[in-house]
Amino acid sequence: MITGEYAVIRSAEPDDAPALWQLYDPSRPRSFLLGPQREIMIPTADELREMLGRRDLVQGTFFAVENKQGLVCGCCVLRGAKFESEYAEMVVAFGEDSEYVTPLAEEVFQFLLHMAFIEKKLNKLQAHCLCTEIAYREFLVARGFESDGVQRDMVYTRGRYFDLESFTLFHAAGLTRLRNREVEDAAAPA
Repeated sequence: MITGEYAVIRSAEPDDAPALWQLYDPSRPRSFLLGPQREIMIPTADELREMLGRRDLVQGTFFAVENKQGLVCGCCVLRGAKFESEYAEMVVAFGEDSEYVTPLAEEVFQFLLHMAFIEKKLNKLQAHCLCTEIAYREFLVARGFESDGVQRDMVYTRGRYFDLESFTLFHAAGLTRLRNREVEDAAAPA
């Protein structure tokens, strides 16, 4: 568990299922809901609880994000973070788009950068967003992710097609962001 100034980031537990299930709103397609075949997958609350109970699937990669009031407001994930692959997909999902411009979101991002580039020694992070995820896209771009391009009409759900944009942040740029943040934090008055 990581307790920061704005957030508590911890391994997601089965008891988090009701709070996290709110992120799986079928009326709001999101890129983190895409399965391996790039289809929207929405588990039931019970299926989510069962998945969170499988330590082999979620241990060390699927994290619940709590605000300082102790409410689970989102999650963060490193998908496929294996030493031999040298990259992972990063997911940061909040219940409210307004969370992406808060210090809490920055704290979550710094945590994922440290895990990816320091602990797991990955070469790059990838991220994806659907064309409707404007706040998430702005969050990624503001943190140095570069667009790799847009796949047009990639996902069909809710009676329409959605474009899917891919992003990459390489190791060197991620470490620079981490170091710059550490310098800023050290210079800030206590």
